[in-house]
Amino acid sequence: MRRSIGIGLMTFATVCVIGIVQWQTLAPFPKLDARPPPTEQFILGDTKHENKTRRKRWQQERHRVGPGVDWKEIERGNGARQLEKRNGITVLPASTGGWIERGSENQAGRMHVATHSPDGETLYAGSAMGGIWKGSLLGTDWTPIGDNLYGGAHSLAVVPGDDDVLVVLAATDWGSVHITVDDGVTWTEPTGLPSINKVKRVLTSGDGESIVYLLVRESNSSAHYVLFRSTDSMSSFHEIYDLGEGSGDIFVARDGDSYLYMVAAGELMRSEDAGDTWTSLSTLGNSGVEVDLAVSESGGPTLYVVLEDEDLLRSDDGGTSWDEIGTVSDYWGTMTASITDPSRFAWGGVEVHHTTDGGDSFSVVNDWGSYYGDPQNRLHADIPGMDVLLNEKGEEIWYVSTDGGLYKSEDMLDSVENLSLQGLRISQYYGTHTSRANPMNIAAGAQDQGYQLSTEWNGESGLVEFDQVVSGDYAHLISGDGSHDWVFSVYPGFVLVQYDESNPGLTYLDFPAEEEGEYYAWLPPLAADTEETQSFFLCATHLYRYAWNGNSWDIIQWSDQDFQSEPYEYISGALFSKSDPTRGWLTTSHGRIFLSTDRGVNWEMAFSGGPDGHYFHGTAIAQSYNDPDTIYIGGSGYSNEGFFRSTDGGESWHVFGSGLPDTLIYGLVVAEDGSDRVYASTETAAYELDPNTGNWRDLTEATAPVTIYWSVEWVPSEDAARFATYGRGIWDYVPEPYVVPEEPSTTSTTTEEEENEPLPSLFGDEPVDPGCQCGAVASGSSWLAAFLLPPLLLRRRRD
Repeated sequence: MRRSIGIGLMTFATVCVIGIVQWQTLAPFPKLDARPPPTEQFILGDTKHENKTRRKRWQQERHRVGPGVDWKEIERGNGARQLEKRNGITVLPASTGGWIERGSENQAGRMHVATHSPDGETLYAGSAMGGIWKGSLLGTDWTPIGDNLYGGAHSLAVVPGDDDVLVVLAATDWGSVHITVDDGVTWTEPTGLPSINKVKRVLTSGDGESIVYLLVRESNSSAHYVLFRSTDSMSSFHEIYDLGEGSGDIFVARDGDSYLYMVAAGELMRSEDAGDTWTSLSTLGNSGVEVDLAVSESGGPTLYVVLEDEDLLRSDDGGTSWDEIGTVSDYWGTMTASITDPSRFAWGGVEVHHTTDGGDSFSVVNDWGSYYGDPQNRLHADIPGMDVLLNEKGEEIWYVSTDGGLYKSEDMLDSVENLSLQGLRISQYYGTHTSRANPMNIAAGAQDQGYQLSTEWNGESGLVEFDQVVSGDYAHLISGDGSHDWVFSVYPGFVLVQYDESNPGLTYLDFPAEEEGEYYAWLPPLAADTEETQSFFLCATHLYRYAWNGNSWDIIQWSDQDFQSEPYEYISGALFSKSDPTRGWLTTSHGRIFLSTDRGVNWEMAFSGGPDGHYFHGTAIAQSYNDPDTIYIGGSGYSNEGFFRSTDGGESWHVFGSGLPDTLIYGLVVAEDGSDRVYASTETAAYELDPNTGNWRDLTEATAPVTIYWSVEWVPSEDAARFATYGRGIWDYVPEPYVVPEEPSTTSTTTEEEENEPLPSLFGDEPVDPGCQCGAVASGSSWLAAFLLPPLLLRRRRD
């Protein structure tokens, strides 16, 4: 049944209704300008506990692998090979297609860190999976320099190198450390570092000596934190202190002084000689205590510490004695203090909590919901990082990294300014859907940047701007007929419905009541109803059909079959044939594959050794465009095969293809240009499969970013595969035009009129709508023609 937003989300949190965009009110639906809560840490009460329990299960099952197989290490190897490939490219290979970046140009994703160049004129910023960017201190002229490097940048350092070059170091929290001396064209690893599984801190001395410190945890059984130092522009590091068991932290003066603070084995120490010798100052808990440290250089200096039980301590005498000033909540390990004001301290979680009186009282900079009314001057939800720096005038600048971009404050958080509203193209997308009725309309589902709709295309660059029309996380965007008259997607808790392409509106539908308390995907997959475009299917422990009754939706348990043959198994993907809606295919999170010949009411298991799906998103399924009996399934391929094909309508399944590394396939789509090429979005790259040879080809070459390619769709108007990435926005791959193999020579009697007939539909008796087969171009001013000219005038020329 259709539920109002106020009722449908009360189990999550109180919902505030705001006007993000002016949606049209179209009967029979109410106007719903709503703001679902952020999904990272927001859930309250018993629901929060249940959600955390389920998240732990999802995490344990992520990229399901066999005993002793570490999928993270495999993907790090894939990322390293991508880097090696790109470092070795001096001449670009002959083009077999082209990449076009689409954006978003004006929406940003998760940032982690910000720092200045040594001269204070350039801002460098690191993102989750969108690489490293540099720009002006005003947040303009953003340029990516980390597209060749997998994993993004959770920590940064920038120091002078030889011959007036700048050396940039990028580190991930999972242990990748690389440097570049050519603005990211090539990346190399510094020497002297051990195998690392965590980088906690990267700090640069503020005394002009350009000494860089790394606090890392080694990849060994002892799990020691070890402090390393570099004095040669980060080309090498050497160990200066083993912190022993448990956690620790470091702080390096930012104001021209040269001292260091370190917490190791529960002991606070200080060094005046770059870490060669240390003086013990005080004890903080036992030796295994988890601790985070922030320091204000003013005062004694003034030190702030958060212990693992979330106790907040302050020292006014440089760390000799401590006062307990309270506890932190909504704390994600993000904290910092003012350089010039000892009473200014802040920590981050969903929101930024700060004090102006040394911790006697705290307030939030702004509540997360206020962002949507004023994104220029209000922080986005979720705070992975905060940095306080001095500019060239000695003035203090605070940088706040959020799940919606990077902000700065020049008045110690009394106000903030968004630096991400133009050009910082790091959107984290779960999926896109491009309308076949009007290809200028793109819907996108993002991680914590909401449900977005395209608003403006730049004809020169091809970049697209989007509006975030409702907050939250959205995935599995589907449409029964390819238009935007009805688009369905999922949020962790409800189905979002976008209706009426010309005057779009939104409404919300509950998840099935029968699934209350059951275990299924956090973002449960949807399947389009290829016979009734207003209806759709939802995958959980059972298959449900949301059936349109002419006024609202009836939620029907469409199949009585329970697909949970063992704990935590659920339907992880489903697909119904466009040419024959009675035929369907379904796979479970544990690799069992089923087929149906009665539109999904009854299912027969065909294979039990298929790939497992992504731990909260599902398994990819695609049908051949040329041959309705050929079906593809892709998923986790680390300790087992990740890609299977059936050529008999799903009766039997076989491993197919060569050249794809051990990886996870997030999405699959088949080209509609006659080639029947298969495109796969994976953990580190985009791939193309030639169905005739069975060979996979890495498409990224040296142009597209090395990041997570989360979904892929085919856009007929451009004859392109549109990839949504989790960190670098949307990218189109336009292959070389497919040339139909020549038939044996015969005398042609084809008339000009026959040559211009519409292409026959592979999905029914009706001819393909020429508007869905138009030959729009990828960039340049001709996009305007694709938008303005009637679809019939854009009929694609047949080869």
